[in-house]
Amino acid sequence: MTQIPSDYYFSNKSLSLDRFISYFYQLDAIRKSNPQSILLIGVGDNVVPYVLKRNNKYKVTTLDYDARFESDIVGDIRSLPFSNKSFDMICAFEVLEHIPYEDLDTALKEIARVAKKNVVISVPHRRTGFEMAFKFPFIRSLFKRDFLRIAIRFPIRFPGFAISRQHHWEIDGQTTRLRNFRMALRKNFNIVKEATPVLDFYKRFFYLDIIK
Repeated sequence: MTQIPSDYYFSNKSLSLDRFISYFYQLDAIRKSNPQSILLIGVGDNVVPYVLKRNNKYKVTTLDYDARFESDIVGDIRSLPFSNKSFDMICAFEVLEHIPYEDLDTALKEIARVAKKNVVISVPHRRTGFEMAFKFPFIRSLFKRDFLRIAIRFPIRFPGFAISRQHHWEIDGQTTRLRNFRMALRKNFNIVKEATPVLDFYKRFFYLDIIK
């Protein structure tokens, strides 16, 4: 499994607007599912676990492959050290791309085994394009939304995996196709919804239910 240096999360490149937008999507997905027990796979900079662990309604367990990140459990997503259906909700945000794509099915089976119901994951979806977001008075009353959004996106291939040495793969329309990733998910899950954060083409969220 490829690892990111721990100091990367506190660099100027990492502490960006789109990263904090992603935190909102992560926390909002958990809040709307209203789970009691949560497994967060991949600690990162610990912002999301920090927020969740200060809310007494959630029982949060963190797991990371790298002991330096001081997770509750040190373990591998491909062999989770938990019994079947141990958690109401499992989240893996920007984690799966750190394992080889040929290990994806194994990791997804493990997540499905340990989850009782809800799973939310996000993975890199490399695209470029144009986006506009509009917000104005009474938008929530009129449209039941926080903003209106117009976006045009184009896939773009990233040849720099060997240089960055951080990701084994990314959805880019060529080396890894979105439809193939969806097919992998559907072996174990129902895809309830997909979402791309506003002002951040690079992440794609998948909201999943366990196939019963």
